[in-house]
Amino acid sequence: MMVNIYDTANDLSRQLKETQEYQNLKKAFDDLKAEKDTFETFKKFQQMQANAQQKQMAGQKLSQDEINAIQTIAKEISTKPAVQTLMNQERAVDNMLQQLNKTITSPIQELYQDVMPKGPQGPQGPQANN
Repeated sequence: MMVNIYDTANDLSRQLKETQEYQNLKKAFDDLKAEKDTFETFKKFQQMQANAQQKQMAGQKLSQDEINAIQTIAKEISTKPAVQTLMNQERAVDNMLQQLNKTITSPIQELYQDVMPKGPQGPQGPQANN
């Protein structure tokens, strides 16, 4: 019988919402939204960043004015406690996702372990022999 790996992924998605990390992130985002002015500035920053990335992906250079504007708004929002809390919670979720990714992809790592350089402590990846 074939496994439907996408069913497992959907289960994982539902379970993710029940983790403490996700709950903390959601609360931090809701708290940020409650601070109307900070949230408006945060949204503006996100949009400026997205536009800048689109330009760069299209091979266009950002003007010095655009770079300055993004840096100015980034400085402004990074001082806001609600944004700092959100960023900390994003890091916690990101760490959890990295661990999950390691676990999920471990069969692929094992498959290739014979060709990976081995350091003194066994397979460590390409930087093992530094």
